[in-house]
Amino acid sequence: MKTSPLQFAKKSLNTGANVLGRLHKSASVAGLSALRVAKGEQMDAYLLKDAFMQMGVTYIKLGQFIASTPSLFPREYVLAFADCLDATPPVPFAKMQAVLTEELTDDGRGLDDIFAFIDPVPLASASIAQVHKAVLKDGRKVALKIQKPDVGAIMQTDLGVLHGAFWAMERLLPMMKTANLAPIIDEIRTRMTAETDFLAEARHIDKFREFLEKTGSQHITAPKVHHDLSTKRVLVMDLLVGKSLVDESLLSDIAQSNHTTPQKVMADVLDTWFLSLMMTGEFHADLHAGNLMYLTDGRIAFLDFGLMGQIKPSSLQACFSLVQSLQLNDYHGMAQAMVDIGMTHSHDKIKVGQLADDLKAMMDKVHGSPQETDNLNLLMLELVEIGKRYGVHFPRDFALLTKQLLYFDRFMVTLAPEMELFEGERLKVVIEERASN
Repeated sequence: MKTSPLQFAKKSLNTGANVLGRLHKSASVAGLSALRVAKGEQMDAYLLKDAFMQMGVTYIKLGQFIASTPSLFPREYVLAFADCLDATPPVPFAKMQAVLTEELTDDGRGLDDIFAFIDPVPLASASIAQVHKAVLKDGRKVALKIQKPDVGAIMQTDLGVLHGAFWAMERLLPMMKTANLAPIIDEIRTRMTAETDFLAEARHIDKFREFLEKTGSQHITAPKVHHDLSTKRVLVMDLLVGKSLVDESLLSDIAQSNHTTPQKVMADVLDTWFLSLMMTGEFHADLHAGNLMYLTDGRIAFLDFGLMGQIKPSSLQACFSLVQSLQLNDYHGMAQAMVDIGMTHSHDKIKVGQLADDLKAMMDKVHGSPQETDNLNLLMLELVEIGKRYGVHFPRDFALLTKQLLYFDRFMVTLAPEMELFEGERLKVVIEERASN
């Protein structure tokens, strides 16, 4: 939509004020944290997590990045930030309505010309956005994903401060030079920028829907995007009605159905995800059970395409081999996969038998932990620790892909415990992928 010079000037002034306010808040929280240390508290990962939670969106996202990237951060920080959940109290609707007005209207049109109704109570609220039900003027029901006010400016301000802090640490503290922090903040900036660009998410949804159409899928869907009403800060999609796969009443609903079973639902999800990865080169990297919806018409909807991963064929092969061997408790197979497919810097120096023994010890440790069923970070941490000792190099999105496969493995236990992650057509696809590389 067009913006008048007056609107642009007002927005610029507001943004400047927000940036100054943001800097003040960050300094205040940092000061309070320093005061806690001065009073005798230990400056550890959990104190830092508390500070991050107080500072909001950017730091919550940074905490999630730390928790999901064990190859880059110390173990104690990964564990501390594991419960840094992307769920926040909703913003008052008046503020969200202001974002809608700014994004979707101009001098000749108001929200009343576009929507017959917008529910002020959100369906969901996260750190970056919240989702509201609405009805268009023509009667179509839609879901509005609205970015919370000033998220973009806040993130850019925070990331600028962090980049400057990392730059200073690398130059003032010799021990930090080897940490190579600049690429880490660049990676964080790339991922956060992608998550705040709803047009990018719309393209991912379109790509997935095109894949479904090309393959003739009848059982899987994704929300259709209304591109004429979508912007970088507002995503308008058809409203899909159903139940999340984590809904406790879902199994009884499926049991009463005459056209599907829990096993069929799980197989459709897995087959579609695997095939889309093979055909498109990218994958939904946050497809936990909460982002899968069983619709009233019996189809399954893939939701929330904000976090996507890309993987090279060799890394894809690595994940398949590693997870399959892990399922079979084949530690030699796990070790051999890590060596054979180019994940190690020096193949000839790796003792496969010794690596297999260390992997077995790792799994014995994980199996003995009470966190086993809930915290995949523990497994990834142990794997990374072993990898470092053997010179194992983990590609950029390796952790995302491996954790997604383990997500599947975990909620299959609830929905279809007798199924295997790699079986039937999926196993055939994996074997063909290995043979082609």
